[in-house]
Amino acid sequence: MELRQLKYFVKTAQLLSFSEASRQLYISQSTLSQQIKQLEDELQCNLLQRTSHKVVLTECGERLLPMALKCLHEADNCVLEVANVKNLMTGTLNIGVTHSFSHILWYTMKEFLYTYKGIKLNVHYGYTDNLINMLRKKEIDFALAYKKEEPYEEFESYKLFSTSLCAVLPKRHELAERKILSLKELEKYPIALPAKGVQGRRWIDRELQRHPEIKLRVRIELNDANFLCDLVEQGSSLVTILSSLAVAKNSDLVAVPLDIEDNELIGCVHVLKDEYMKHSVKEFVRMLRQSPVVMLMN
Repeated sequence: MELRQLKYFVKTAQLLSFSEASRQLYISQSTLSQQIKQLEDELQCNLLQRTSHKVVLTECGERLLPMALKCLHEADNCVLEVANVKNLMTGTLNIGVTHSFSHILWYTMKEFLYTYKGIKLNVHYGYTDNLINMLRKKEIDFALAYKKEEPYEEFESYKLFSTSLCAVLPKRHELAERKILSLKELEKYPIALPAKGVQGRRWIDRELQRHPEIKLRVRIELNDANFLCDLVEQGSSLVTILSSLAVAKNSDLVAVPLDIEDNELIGCVHVLKDEYMKHSVKEFVRMLRQSPVVMLMN
């Protein structure tokens, strides 16, 4: 059964005239008759009763007509929906993001929602490993996270920017004017650390393992970079250690780079390798690259 045959049958059934139907369909009457005959042969029943004076629907024809109309309508919707997805008029975009990327996501998300009003965004926050597992199971379309030291074989990672781990301090702090700091110099200050599982925390723990003589006064650990910044900003004596990205939109804080080995965090868009990439993913990533925060980081 072909859509063309259903289209010919519907037009003839509506007009009850082979000659008028063939004229409106811009085909010959013999072609029309042949296509409807092939449909009848496949269904093993007559759909139209032909006489020398008129055409009438059979019982089978009457039953088929509403279903054929629905089928043709759905086929038209398929074409429309594909066109809409292609032109970013509709669809769903599933985004995985670590808390460290909240700021750049916020700027781009606002622009994307304003520009593409038919696209729904589902945003999932989590640790890098959790997001990678979601990506592996195709629960998200891409993940925004720092690149891990060991590469992901089944993923492509596209660099957005690079940054470094910093001591995050209020502008009034006595160390705020420094150009670089060591972890050793932070020993006398109460520290708020990102929780274990956060990508930046791995760099911190690795450095502390290399230098066991350094003893940080850790007072709190949590996995929300925004909350860590709030704690520091609210006038407490706490110092936190985050990437410079975390303070990108907070003018009351400064980020002083830490003097630690291999201190480079690479912010990436992670996608499954050799998989189809949605048009909405490509457009969102384009907007990410052109966002004020990302451009400032490069």
